[in-house]
Amino acid sequence: MNEKIDVEKQLEKHSEHYSDEKFLKKAKNGGKGLGFKALSAATTLYAALKSDQMPRSNKLIILGALGYFIFPFDVVADILPLVGLSDDAFIIIAALTKVYSSITDEMKEEGKQLAANILKKD
Repeated sequence: MNEKIDVEKQLEKHSEHYSDEKFLKKAKNGGKGLGFKALSAATTLYAALKSDQMPRSNKLIILGALGYFIFPFDVVADILPLVGLSDDAFIIIAALTKVYSSITDEMKEEGKQLAANILKKD
């Protein structure tokens, strides 16, 4: 029971640093530099985060990865050519790998479509 309470508190705490608007803005601005596979992984995580089917403990992992992605001051500055988004891509792929068994085909398809739509607009 305590674990569930801690997860709830953590989700609430991390949601202060994450918003759908911030994620979508960063995905639109940095999506091309991230590449389709990493962008698709990020948008799949985004779809999974919004899903009621995703376990709450996995949502913490997703919030951490997407929060890192949108955070402007990460380990490797996003403005650096070629390498700027590499740490973001690594974190996104690592998070996706960790929660992959909980991701449904619907989440994958929603993420893939969102990534395609973001790249079309560029």
